Amino acid sequence: MVTKEEVKNVVEGIIDIKFLKSIDVDGDGNVSVTLAEDVPDIDNVLIKLHTELTKLNGVGTVTINRERRISGDENAEITKELVLEKLKEVIDPEIGIDVVNLGLIYELEVRQDRTVYVKMTMTTPGCPLTMWILRAVEDKVLEIPGVKDAEIELTFDPPWTPDMVSEEYKKKLGLY
Repeated sequence: MVTKEEVKNVVEGIIDIKFLKSIDVDGDGNVSVTLAEDVPDIDNVLIKLHTELTKLNGVGTVTINRERRISGDENAEITKELVLEKLKEVIDPEIGIDVVNLGLIYELEVRQDRTVYVKMTMTTPGCPLTMWILRAVEDKVLEIPGVKDAEIELTFDPPWTPDMVSEEYKKKLGLY
């Protein structure tokens, strides 16, 4: 089983410790790392952290969060429908369809602490745009007024299939 100390050593090898806010490792080896809002070169940091953390023995799911200030009205209502509409702005550049209509969003939860949790997949585990799409999803969620934080979990269980595309886009793509 991976330890918090092992995770901390990996993180410290990639970023300055002043940008690390917290590390959590649960009993199943799932790792959650929270970084400061102002981490420099965040795209490269996210890729390196995810790559290196998944190499550790006993690691389950790796979740990397960034600390955020609440944007806009702290009393604004946040609904699943609102979040899904915002996520329709994230277009898979290879396919030209948004992540919602592609069926990449498996689970969505608006938590009482104003954090939005999204469990999603990619069309293939080897998708070269995985980190870009995950970051775009996070950024779009954080644009919603009143959202405190976004937690994006990547899964490949179950694997994505074209059957997951919305009915509207199946017709547009000729998948019937």
